[in-house]
Amino acid sequence: MFISIEDVAHRNQLTLFKTSRPGQFKAHCPVCGDQGQHFHLYVSANKDSFFCHKCGNQGGVVAFHAWLRGIDSETAKAELYPLDERKPHRPVHPAERLTKAQLAQMGFTLRNPHPSNGVDRKTWWTHHRKPELDWIWREWCKHDQCMRQVTENLTRLLEEADRNENETSDTRGATVTTVYRRDLRAYEAVPVAR
Repeated sequence: MFISIEDVAHRNQLTLFKTSRPGQFKAHCPVCGDQGQHFHLYVSANKDSFFCHKCGNQGGVVAFHAWLRGIDSETAKAELYPLDERKPHRPVHPAERLTKAQLAQMGFTLRNPHPSNGVDRKTWWTHHRKPELDWIWREWCKHDQCMRQVTENLTRLLEEADRNENETSDTRGATVTTVYRRDLRAYEAVPVAR
């Protein structure tokens, strides 16, 4: 439910007067106590904001309600947006937070599973949602653990390669350098020409 700044002014019995600018209103500031033809409080319906040129108070819808009532912003927010009117959120399964790239890493297709025997997709997904997501999350945890082990092993091999990178001589007296490829698929001994 959206509450405009004009609604807040109406709820708090604040009279708004139109200005020459569309969507902008002026009013007598209840804090400053300005009267007569002098208006210091300006309310913008376009930006849902207010500003008093005399006392310097400004803000949005919740701040305006709190300022008019003399309450803190949390109480004002609770008054404007009661919890029972807010839409309850369905808990999000960790597998639903995985990106398309993460799913593709594991080899999952990026389509929704559905039955092929004429069963309603929504009914099927409602019934199978939790087991499917649990399975996807277990597979992701296994994949993530495997990738961490591979990364640790590759890092260890790279560190060993940097330490062991030295020159040795073969039986003919030629200098041979052990070269480790950065992709670590294999390493080979390459004769170095001098």
